[in-house]
Parts: sequence; structure tokens; C-alpha cells
Amino acid sequence: MESQVNGNQFRDEEIVIMSHWDKKNDEWVRTVYPKIGGRLRLAHEDNDNLSITTEIIKYDENIAVVRAVSTTTKGSFPGIGMSSMERDDKIAPAILELAETRAIARSLRFAGYGVEYCSAEEISHLENGNGNTPQPNQGNAGTSQAKPKGGETAKSGNGGNGGNGDARITNKQLNYAVTLGKNLGKNSKDLDQESIAAFGVKMAYLSVKDASSFIDTLKSKTA
Repeated sequence: MESQVNGNQFRDEEIVIMSHWDKKNDEWVRTVYPKIGGRLRLAHEDNDNLSITTEIIKYDENIAVVRAVSTTTKGSFPGIGMSSMERDDKIAPAILELAETRAIARSLRFAGYGVEYCSAEEISHLENGNGNTPQPNQGNAGTSQAKPKGGETAKSGNGGNGGNGDARITNKQLNYAVTLGKNLGKNSKDLDQESIAAFGVKMAYLSVKDASSFIDTLKSKTA
């Protein structure tokens, strides 16, 4: 079974896009985190025979460490996952299951399924990885994000700055643009180059309004 495995194959519901404040560049940086379900789907679609085994390396009242091995047509790929009561206190009763999930996610990543992306499960201990998203304070202009306090991150929903055209591109828009690009034989790098040429930023940094224009341009090319 042949399949081109890359981040573009993840569905909208299979990814989490989170933002953090880059102090060096003084800006919000958006990062894609695929969920384990997306990696599993790709692995099953890409292999007639897929085997995933797990082994508990350590498990006590404070920490769980699990080793997973994913065996595909390309070979066997081990991955280690760890969780702890201290880091993952919000789901403390399930640290063993979380460690196993992280191990499998890393193993599938090493096998080539979303290799360029860290897994959503690996950042689930962060406040914003659990859906508890602090909203940055808005300036008087209404569309400009205030700088976050130390360590603050923001999970992307309908964009980063609000519900208007100045908000960041939505997951749905991003995935639709990627799909249109694939129909044109373009990968994410190609689309980023076109986005930079037209709007001065990569796709992930487009506003909702500019993303809509970009999508319309791609649609006109596929017509």
C-alpha cells in the first residue's frame, strides 16, 4: 500500500495548533501538534500488517515509563514515553496510560508518520494542552494581541486575535489550503513560498481575511 506520509495528511480533528510567545523575535509563534489518532490512522493506511507492542520500563506511585515498538513494512521503530504525578497532575490516576500513549506516538513518529511534528500528547501537561486556554489581554485596538506574561501560551481556535478578519488563519482554512495545494502538486513549502510572496508571511501566520484570499487564489488555479 503506497502513501506519501507527511504532516499534510493529518485531518483537522487530528491536530492541535498552539501558540507561544517568542521573546527573541517578539512575536507569537504557531506550532502544529498531531494527535496519536492521526499517526495511527496513517500507519494503518500505509501498512497491510502493522504491529505495535509496549513494555513497562518503570511504574510506581510517582512516575511511569513505557517503551513502545512499532513494526511496519519499513522496519521496527522504538520510542520511550514518560509521565509523572508532578508533571501530569491533572490526570494523575492515568499516568501509566499516558506514558504508553506518548511512547506509541513517538514510535510512530520515528517510523515516519508526522516525523517533523512533536505529538500533542507530549505537550498535554502544559496548561494549554488540556484545553484550559488563557486568553491574552487585548489592546485598545481590539485586534492586537498583548504580549503574554512569562511562559504563557495560547491555543489556537478560530485564530489568535479574535473573531474578525485580522484573526489568525483557522485550522479549517489551513487544512483546506493544504488540500488545494496537494491537488495542484504543491507541498507545504511550495505553499509557504507563495504565501510569503503574496502576503509576506507563511501560511500559518496569515490572517483569516488573507487566508480566504489565498484559498480563493488556489481554487482559481484548480478550476
